[in-house]
Amino acid sequence: MITALTLAPIAAAILMFALPEARARMVALGGALVSLALTVFMLTRFDLAETGIQFQEKFNWIPALGIDYFVGLDGLNALVLLLAAVLAPLVVLASWKHTDRPRTYFALLSLLFTGLFGTFTALNFFHWFLYWELALVPAFFLIKLFGKGEERHRAALNFFLFTVVGSVAMLLGFLFIYQQTKTFDFITLAGMGVNVSPWIFCAVLTGLWVKVPMAPLHIWQAPAYAAAPAPVAMLLTGVMSKMGVYGFLRLVVPIFPEHLKHYATPLMAFALVTILWGAFLALRQTDLKRMLAFSSLNHVAFCVLAVGAIGLASDGAKIDVRALATQGIILQMFAHGIAAAGLFYLVGLLEERAGARGLGDFGGLSSVTPRFAAAFFILTFCSLGLPFMAGFAAEFLVFSGSFAVAPGITAVATLGLLATAVFLLTMLQKIFTGPTPERHRAMPDLSLMETLILIPLLILVFWVGMAPATWLRFSSILF
Repeated sequence: MITALTLAPIAAAILMFALPEARARMVALGGALVSLALTVFMLTRFDLAETGIQFQEKFNWIPALGIDYFVGLDGLNALVLLLAAVLAPLVVLASWKHTDRPRTYFALLSLLFTGLFGTFTALNFFHWFLYWELALVPAFFLIKLFGKGEERHRAALNFFLFTVVGSVAMLLGFLFIYQQTKTFDFITLAGMGVNVSPWIFCAVLTGLWVKVPMAPLHIWQAPAYAAAPAPVAMLLTGVMSKMGVYGFLRLVVPIFPEHLKHYATPLMAFALVTILWGAFLALRQTDLKRMLAFSSLNHVAFCVLAVGAIGLASDGAKIDVRALATQGIILQMFAHGIAAAGLFYLVGLLEERAGARGLGDFGGLSSVTPRFAAAFFILTFCSLGLPFMAGFAAEFLVFSGSFAVAPGITAVATLGLLATAVFLLTMLQKIFTGPTPERHRAMPDLSLMETLILIPLLILVFWVGMAPATWLRFSSILF
């Protein structure tokens, strides 16, 4: 079943070239909906009493190298797979009016979906790495071929080069590990306790560091997010950045526990720098896409802060730091993915309607587009971490876990929350309050299609915020 949901989009991409080009969007939507339906089906039948891998598919693939095809679901990947599956059809719908080479565009989107689903379900490094790289290639072409402005070529190239360099480093690291252990199986490696040179650990860490991204390897992010079409930016910030965080949970935490313990404090320090630097850069932006890009940098770094807390956690403590931090990371990935994807979609609509996305180009839009304003406010408040919204539940868990083991670093990190409030509230004020410019008084509000795209995201914002236990139950079986 996992193989079916992973390959459904790539099957749709192949089918597009056998049908008229005008059908491409319908076929892409069909493939994404099949994957979503299969994901929901599996999660509704997820056994909360079972701590092992569920829905697993495993068979010998390359016996001479000890490589198995191994996929499955557990508490680490259930929610992040759901996040990718929910956003996939919404991204296709958000691209519905796309007319520039639609067959190529929607085929690349479908390939990207397959790469994401495969990355989140593969449990053997060999084909996990294939999916990891598969997600990179269509993202590069989507930015380069369909992005806006001349900067898209440089942004796509930087995105590709940074990610490839990180991936090569990670591949070399795992090849050294394979020479020692004779296995690529994540579950087997986690059970044996890998003892390798710190250089090997750093090589693996580099691949994840770039993908998250973390300072100072983040410089590709804002240009790529700004140049990408809005639906592609939804995937970049909503799901692709979570590939790196998920890699920390799937690879670093269980396979390198001693290395993580040794380097936990420096890792938290880099996360702190990324949180504060991301907030500082967001405060300086006048381009809305770049502001949201640095806001994403800031928010995802909270997850890495919690990864460091897991490394510092000790047995017998009064608070189960490992459980708090792990569940906080998983919920933060889900909550941030929902809110950030929605905000990038809305900024894309704003740019489409007004032909601009500068912070000073708008004003008073709440009186002209009340539905648009309401959705923008809700998603922004979720990013701010207001109570009863998804962001609050996630950040509360993250900070509870990290404060228990590193109160000083965590206290300073809360300054990032304050800076986030400043630039996000300033954004709301500039766009939606004050007098409305004459050129924007006839701006249309959300259409029925646009409203339907946003409704699932808004429902999840409140559902996760008001009933987090519904979503934490998947990760609770880990402890």
